[in-house]
Amino acid sequence: MIKKQDQVSPFMVFFIVVSAQLGVGVLSFQSEIAKYAGHDAWMSIILAGITMNIVIWMMYQIMNKEKTDLVAINCKVYGKWIGSLLSMVFSLYLIFLAALILRIFIEVIQVWMFPFVNIWGLLLAILPLVYYIISGGFRTIVGVCFFGVAIPSFLIFTLFFPLPYSHATKILPIFDHSLMELISSAPIAVFNLLGTGVLLVYYPFISEARKSQVWAHLGNVFSTAVYTVVSLVTFAYFTHEQLKELIWPTLMLWKIIELPFMDRFEYIGIATWFYIILPNISLYLWGGSRIVKRITTISQERISIFFLLVIFVFCLLLDTWEQIMSFSSGFPMWGSAYYTSMFRFWFCPILLWKR
Repeated sequence: MIKKQDQVSPFMVFFIVVSAQLGVGVLSFQSEIAKYAGHDAWMSIILAGITMNIVIWMMYQIMNKEKTDLVAINCKVYGKWIGSLLSMVFSLYLIFLAALILRIFIEVIQVWMFPFVNIWGLLLAILPLVYYIISGGFRTIVGVCFFGVAIPSFLIFTLFFPLPYSHATKILPIFDHSLMELISSAPIAVFNLLGTGVLLVYYPFISEARKSQVWAHLGNVFSTAVYTVVSLVTFAYFTHEQLKELIWPTLMLWKIIELPFMDRFEYIGIATWFYIILPNISLYLWGGSRIVKRITTISQERISIFFLLVIFVFCLLLDTWEQIMSFSSGFPMWGSAYYTSMFRFWFCPILLWKR
Protein backbone atom coordinates (compact mmCIF):
# COMPACT_ATOMS: atom_id res chain seq x y z
CA MET A 1 0.00 0.00 0.00
CA ILE A 2 1.44 3.36 -1.05
CA LYS A 3 1.30 6.13 1.55
CA LYS A 4 -0.80 9.18 0.74
CA GLN A 5 2.18 11.53 1.01
CA ASP A 6 4.00 9.50 -1.66
CA GLN A 7 1.19 9.82 -4.20
CA VAL A 8 0.62 12.48 -6.85
CA SER A 9 -2.59 14.09 -8.08
CA PRO A 10 -4.36 12.68 -11.18
CA PHE A 11 -3.60 15.88 -13.11
CA MET A 12 0.15 15.19 -12.98
CA VAL A 13 -0.30 12.06 -15.07
CA PHE A 14 -0.58 14.37 -18.08
CA PHE A 15 3.02 15.52 -17.57
CA ILE A 16 4.27 12.00 -16.82
CA VAL A 17 2.79 10.63 -20.04
CA VAL A 18 4.10 13.52 -22.14
CA SER A 19 7.57 13.21 -20.56
CA ALA A 20 7.61 9.49 -21.30
CA GLN A 21 6.62 9.98 -24.94
CA LEU A 22 8.53 13.11 -25.99
CA GLY A 23 12.20 12.25 -26.04
CA VAL A 24 15.20 12.10 -28.30
CA GLY A 25 13.02 10.60 -31.04
CA VAL A 26 11.57 14.04 -31.86
CA LEU A 27 14.97 14.99 -33.28
CA SER A 28 15.11 12.19 -35.85
CA PHE A 29 11.81 10.34 -36.31
CA GLN A 30 10.82 12.09 -39.57
CA SER A 31 13.44 10.32 -41.68
CA GLU A 32 12.42 6.92 -40.35
CA ILE A 33 8.65 7.18 -40.81
CA ALA A 34 9.06 8.68 -44.30
CA LYS A 35 10.79 5.53 -45.61
CA TYR A 36 7.46 3.77 -46.21
CA ALA A 37 4.72 6.39 -46.31
CA GLY A 38 6.64 9.38 -47.67
CA HIS A 39 4.90 12.73 -47.18
CA ASP A 40 1.79 10.90 -45.91
CA ALA A 41 3.69 9.55 -42.90
CA TRP A 42 2.09 12.17 -40.64
CA MET A 43 -1.09 10.08 -40.91
CA SER A 44 0.85 7.11 -39.54
CA ILE A 45 1.61 9.19 -36.46
CA ILE A 46 -2.09 9.86 -35.92
CA LEU A 47 -2.78 6.14 -36.40
CA ALA A 48 -0.09 5.36 -33.82
CA GLY A 49 -1.60 7.90 -31.40
CA ILE A 50 -5.04 6.33 -31.73
CA THR A 51 -3.50 2.91 -31.12
CA MET A 52 -1.76 4.12 -27.97
CA ASN A 53 -5.01 5.65 -26.68
CA ILE A 54 -6.61 2.22 -27.06
CA VAL A 55 -3.66 0.70 -25.18
CA ILE A 56 -4.02 3.28 -22.40
CA TRP A 57 -7.73 2.49 -22.16
CA MET A 58 -6.91 -1.22 -21.86
CA MET A 59 -4.33 -0.51 -19.16
CA TYR A 60 -6.86 1.42 -17.08
CA GLN A 61 -9.56 -1.22 -17.59
CA ILE A 62 -7.20 -3.77 -16.06
CA MET A 63 -5.63 -1.62 -13.35
CA ASN A 64 -8.88 0.02 -12.22
CA LYS A 65 -10.27 -3.45 -11.61
CA GLU A 66 -7.17 -4.85 -9.89
CA LYS A 67 -6.01 -1.63 -8.18
CA THR A 68 -2.40 -2.79 -8.36
CA ASP A 69 0.64 -2.75 -10.63
CA LEU A 70 2.28 -4.82 -13.36
CA VAL A 71 4.07 -7.25 -11.05
CA ALA A 72 0.94 -8.25 -9.12
CA ILE A 73 -1.14 -8.62 -12.29
CA ASN A 74 1.49 -10.78 -14.00
CA CYS A 75 1.73 -13.02 -10.93
CA LYS A 76 -2.05 -13.39 -10.80
CA VAL A 77 -2.41 -14.31 -14.48
CA TYR A 78 0.75 -16.38 -15.02
CA GLY A 79 1.71 -17.53 -11.54
CA LYS A 80 4.55 -16.36 -9.31
CA TRP A 81 7.57 -17.60 -11.27
CA ILE A 82 6.48 -16.96 -14.87
CA GLY A 83 4.79 -13.71 -13.86
CA SER A 84 7.97 -12.48 -12.13
CA LEU A 85 10.04 -13.47 -15.15
CA LEU A 86 7.78 -11.50 -17.51
CA SER A 87 7.93 -8.50 -15.18
CA MET A 88 11.73 -8.74 -15.23
CA VAL A 89 11.64 -8.69 -19.03
CA PHE A 90 9.68 -5.45 -18.93
CA SER A 91 12.13 -4.06 -16.35
CA LEU A 92 15.05 -4.78 -18.68
CA TYR A 93 13.11 -3.22 -21.54
CA LEU A 94 12.77 0.04 -19.57
CA ILE A 95 16.44 0.02 -18.54
CA PHE A 96 17.79 -0.52 -22.03
CA LEU A 97 15.31 2.02 -23.40
CA ALA A 98 16.70 4.58 -20.93
CA ALA A 99 20.25 3.61 -21.92
CA LEU A 100 19.46 3.93 -25.63
CA ILE A 101 17.90 7.37 -25.18
CA LEU A 102 20.92 8.55 -23.20
CA ARG A 103 23.39 7.16 -25.75
CA ILE A 104 21.58 8.80 -28.68
CA PHE A 105 21.53 12.13 -26.85
CA ILE A 106 25.25 11.83 -26.17
CA GLU A 107 25.77 11.15 -29.89
CA VAL A 108 23.86 14.36 -30.68
CA ILE A 109 26.11 16.31 -28.30
CA GLN A 110 29.25 14.81 -29.86
CA VAL A 111 28.19 15.46 -33.45
CA TRP A 112 26.63 18.91 -33.05
CA MET A 113 28.39 20.53 -30.10
CA PHE A 114 31.54 18.88 -28.71
CA PRO A 115 33.09 16.41 -31.19
CA PHE A 116 36.04 15.52 -28.98
CA VAL A 117 34.23 14.98 -25.68
CA ASN A 118 34.47 11.46 -24.25
CA ILE A 119 31.37 9.33 -23.77
CA TRP A 120 32.42 8.34 -20.27
CA GLY A 121 32.86 12.01 -19.31
CA LEU A 122 29.28 12.86 -20.26
CA LEU A 123 28.01 9.72 -18.53
CA LEU A 124 29.79 10.69 -15.31
CA ALA A 125 28.13 14.11 -15.51
CA ILE A 126 24.58 12.87 -16.24
CA LEU A 127 24.14 9.57 -14.36
CA PRO A 128 24.81 10.95 -10.83
CA LEU A 129 22.12 13.57 -11.50
CA VAL A 130 19.71 10.81 -12.56
CA TYR A 131 20.49 8.90 -9.35
CA TYR A 132 19.91 12.04 -7.26
CA ILE A 133 16.48 12.47 -8.84
CA ILE A 134 15.50 8.82 -8.35
CA SER A 135 16.66 8.80 -4.73
CA GLY A 136 14.20 11.62 -4.06
CA GLY A 137 11.27 9.28 -4.74
CA PHE A 138 8.47 9.22 -7.26
CA ARG A 139 7.15 12.69 -6.39
CA THR A 140 10.56 14.17 -7.23
CA ILE A 141 10.53 12.41 -10.59
CA VAL A 142 7.05 13.79 -11.31
CA GLY A 143 8.32 17.29 -10.49
CA VAL A 144 11.15 16.82 -13.00
CA CYS A 145 8.58 15.60 -15.55
CA PHE A 146 6.56 18.79 -15.02
CA PHE A 147 9.57 21.02 -15.68
CA GLY A 148 10.58 18.73 -18.54
CA VAL A 149 7.35 19.71 -20.28
CA ALA A 150 7.07 23.35 -19.14
CA ILE A 151 10.62 24.62 -19.74
CA PRO A 152 11.20 23.28 -23.29
CA SER A 153 7.69 24.28 -24.43
CA PHE A 154 9.06 27.47 -26.04
CA LEU A 155 10.76 25.28 -28.67
CA ILE A 156 7.40 24.74 -30.36
CA PHE A 157 7.65 28.35 -31.60
CA THR A 158 10.82 27.48 -33.52
CA LEU A 159 8.60 25.69 -36.04
CA PHE A 160 7.44 29.08 -37.33
CA PHE A 161 10.91 29.92 -38.70
CA PRO A 162 10.93 27.31 -41.51
CA LEU A 163 7.39 28.16 -42.66
CA PRO A 164 8.35 31.02 -45.04
CA TYR A 165 10.63 28.57 -46.86
CA SER A 166 8.17 25.68 -46.84
CA HIS A 167 5.79 24.62 -49.59
CA ALA A 168 2.48 22.90 -48.90
CA THR A 169 2.70 21.21 -52.30
CA LYS A 170 5.40 18.92 -50.87
CA ILE A 171 2.81 17.19 -48.66
CA LEU A 172 0.24 16.98 -51.46
CA PRO A 173 -1.60 15.03 -52.67
CA ILE A 174 -2.92 13.56 -49.44
CA PHE A 175 -3.59 9.79 -49.38
CA ASP A 176 -0.99 9.31 -52.09
CA HIS A 177 0.19 6.11 -50.36
CA SER A 178 -1.58 2.84 -49.70
CA LEU A 179 -3.01 1.78 -46.36
CA MET A 180 -0.29 -0.88 -46.02
CA GLU A 181 2.41 1.77 -46.46
CA LEU A 182 0.81 3.87 -43.72
CA ILE A 183 0.59 0.83 -41.45
CA SER A 184 4.27 0.02 -42.17
CA SER A 185 5.29 3.44 -40.85
CA ALA A 186 3.00 3.21 -37.80
CA PRO A 187 5.23 0.87 -35.69
CA ILE A 188 8.12 3.33 -36.09
CA ALA A 189 5.84 6.12 -34.88
CA VAL A 190 4.54 3.91 -32.05
CA PHE A 191 8.12 3.44 -30.81
CA ASN A 192 8.20 7.10 -29.80
CA LEU A 193 4.96 6.66 -27.83
CA LEU A 194 5.71 3.32 -26.13
CA GLY A 195 7.01 4.95 -22.96
CA THR A 196 3.40 5.12 -21.79
CA GLY A 197 3.80 1.53 -20.60
CA VAL A 198 5.57 2.67 -17.44
CA LEU A 199 2.06 3.64 -16.30
CA LEU A 200 1.70 -0.04 -15.40
CA VAL A 201 4.34 0.50 -12.71
CA TYR A 202 3.43 3.87 -11.19
CA TYR A 203 -0.37 3.43 -11.17
CA PRO A 204 -0.48 2.80 -7.37
CA PHE A 205 1.34 6.10 -6.83
CA ILE A 206 -1.57 8.08 -8.29
CA SER A 207 -4.11 9.49 -5.85
CA GLU A 208 -7.66 8.68 -6.99
CA ALA A 209 -6.14 6.82 -9.92
CA ARG A 210 -9.43 6.36 -11.80
CA LYS A 211 -9.66 10.11 -12.33
CA SER A 212 -6.24 10.17 -13.97
CA GLN A 213 -7.35 8.24 -17.05
CA VAL A 214 -8.60 11.34 -18.86
CA TRP A 215 -5.25 13.06 -18.22
CA ALA A 216 -3.35 10.06 -19.55
CA HIS A 217 -5.39 10.19 -22.77
CA LEU A 218 -4.89 13.96 -23.06
CA GLY A 219 -1.14 13.52 -22.55
CA ASN A 220 -1.03 10.99 -25.38
CA VAL A 221 -3.09 13.31 -27.61
CA PHE A 222 -0.70 16.19 -26.86
CA SER A 223 2.38 14.08 -27.68
CA THR A 224 0.77 12.81 -30.88
CA ALA A 225 -0.07 16.40 -31.88
CA VAL A 226 3.54 17.51 -31.32
CA TYR A 227 4.92 14.67 -33.45
CA THR A 228 2.32 15.38 -36.16
CA VAL A 229 3.00 19.13 -36.32
CA VAL A 230 6.79 18.60 -36.38
CA SER A 231 6.45 16.03 -39.17
CA LEU A 232 4.18 18.29 -41.25
CA VAL A 233 6.61 21.21 -41.01
CA THR A 234 9.51 18.90 -41.87
CA PHE A 235 7.77 17.36 -44.88
CA ALA A 236 6.79 20.81 -46.15
CA TYR A 237 10.39 22.07 -45.84
CA PHE A 238 12.45 19.08 -47.02
CA THR A 239 11.90 16.95 -50.10
CA HIS A 240 11.65 13.18 -49.71
CA GLU A 241 15.09 12.79 -51.29
CA GLN A 242 16.61 15.25 -48.83
CA LEU A 243 15.03 13.42 -45.86
CA LYS A 244 16.74 10.20 -46.93
CA GLU A 245 20.11 11.86 -46.35
CA LEU A 246 19.26 13.45 -42.98
CA ILE A 247 19.69 11.80 -39.59
CA TRP A 248 18.35 14.66 -37.43
CA PRO A 249 15.84 16.70 -39.47
CA THR A 250 14.64 18.69 -36.46
CA LEU A 251 18.17 19.94 -35.78
CA MET A 252 18.50 20.90 -39.43
CA LEU A 253 15.34 22.99 -39.06
CA TRP A 254 16.93 24.78 -36.11
CA LYS A 255 20.01 25.59 -38.19
CA ILE A 256 18.05 28.07 -40.31
CA ILE A 257 17.07 30.13 -37.26
CA GLU A 258 18.97 33.40 -37.13
CA LEU A 259 18.69 35.77 -34.18
CA PRO A 260 20.46 39.13 -33.68
CA PHE A 261 22.25 37.82 -30.58
CA MET A 262 22.82 34.20 -31.65
CA ASP A 263 24.25 32.42 -34.68
CA ARG A 264 23.80 28.76 -33.73
CA PHE A 265 20.35 28.27 -32.21
CA GLU A 266 20.73 24.48 -32.33
CA TYR A 267 23.12 24.81 -29.38
CA ILE A 268 20.27 26.29 -27.33
CA GLY A 269 17.87 23.66 -28.66
CA ILE A 270 20.12 20.73 -27.73
CA ALA A 271 20.91 22.19 -24.31
CA THR A 272 17.19 22.73 -23.65
CA TRP A 273 16.43 19.22 -24.86
CA PHE A 274 18.33 17.92 -21.84
CA TYR A 275 15.30 18.96 -19.76
CA ILE A 276 13.28 16.51 -21.88
CA ILE A 277 15.82 13.68 -21.79
CA LEU A 278 16.36 13.84 -18.01
CA PRO A 279 12.77 12.89 -17.00
CA ASN A 280 12.79 10.24 -19.76
CA ILE A 281 15.79 8.46 -18.28
CA SER A 282 14.77 9.01 -14.65
CA LEU A 283 11.23 7.68 -15.16
CA TYR A 284 12.32 4.56 -17.03
CA LEU A 285 15.12 3.80 -14.57
CA TRP A 286 12.78 4.28 -11.63
CA GLY A 287 10.20 1.99 -13.26
CA GLY A 288 12.76 -0.73 -13.98
CA SER A 289 14.20 -0.64 -10.46
CA ARG A 290 10.73 -0.52 -8.90
CA ILE A 291 9.75 -3.75 -10.67
CA VAL A 292 12.86 -5.56 -9.39
CA LYS A 293 12.22 -4.24 -5.87
CA ARG A 294 8.67 -5.64 -5.99
CA ILE A 295 9.97 -9.05 -7.07
CA THR A 296 12.96 -9.31 -4.74
CA THR A 297 13.89 -8.12 -1.25
CA ILE A 298 16.67 -5.85 -2.51
CA SER A 299 16.26 -2.14 -1.80
CA GLN A 300 15.41 0.09 -4.75
CA GLU A 301 18.45 2.26 -4.01
CA ARG A 302 20.87 -0.64 -4.58
CA ILE A 303 18.98 -1.79 -7.66
CA SER A 304 19.16 1.73 -9.09
CA ILE A 305 22.92 1.88 -8.57
CA PHE A 306 23.34 -1.49 -10.31
CA PHE A 307 21.21 -0.42 -13.27
CA LEU A 308 23.14 2.85 -13.55
CA LEU A 309 26.32 0.80 -13.86
CA VAL A 310 24.63 -1.34 -16.52
CA ILE A 311 23.65 1.81 -18.45
CA PHE A 312 27.21 3.16 -18.11
CA VAL A 313 28.75 0.00 -19.58
CA PHE A 314 26.05 -0.32 -22.24
CA CYS A 315 26.63 3.23 -23.50
CA LEU A 316 30.37 2.63 -23.68
CA LEU A 317 29.85 -0.53 -25.73
CA LEU A 318 27.76 1.32 -28.34
CA ASP A 319 30.74 3.10 -29.82
CA THR A 320 29.47 4.03 -33.29
CA TRP A 321 26.25 5.38 -34.79
CA GLU A 322 25.85 2.16 -36.81
CA GLN A 323 25.86 0.12 -33.59
CA ILE A 324 23.31 2.48 -32.02
CA MET A 325 20.97 2.20 -35.00
CA SER A 326 21.42 -1.55 -35.20
CA PHE A 327 20.37 -1.94 -31.56
CA SER A 328 17.53 0.59 -31.71
CA SER A 329 15.99 -0.97 -34.84
CA GLY A 330 14.67 -3.88 -32.78
CA PHE A 331 13.00 -1.78 -30.09
CA PRO A 332 9.74 -0.98 -31.95
CA MET A 333 9.06 -4.67 -32.56
CA TRP A 334 10.25 -5.69 -29.07
CA GLY A 335 8.02 -3.19 -27.32
CA SER A 336 5.01 -3.83 -29.54
CA ALA A 337 5.38 -7.60 -29.15
CA TYR A 338 5.56 -7.31 -25.36
CA TYR A 339 2.42 -5.19 -25.06
CA THR A 340 0.54 -7.36 -27.55
CA SER A 341 1.38 -10.59 -25.75
CA MET A 342 0.57 -9.12 -22.34
CA PHE A 343 -2.83 -7.74 -23.28
CA ARG A 344 -3.75 -10.88 -25.19
CA PHE A 345 -3.55 -12.91 -21.99
CA TRP A 346 -4.47 -10.19 -19.48
CA PHE A 347 -7.49 -8.51 -20.87
CA CYS A 348 -10.14 -11.21 -21.07
CA PRO A 349 -9.18 -13.09 -17.85
CA ILE A 350 -8.91 -9.96 -15.72
CA LEU A 351 -12.20 -8.52 -16.93
CA LEU A 352 -14.19 -11.74 -16.96
CA TRP A 353 -12.91 -13.72 -13.99
CA LYS A 354 -14.97 -13.29 -10.87
CA ARG A 355 -13.21 -12.83 -7.58
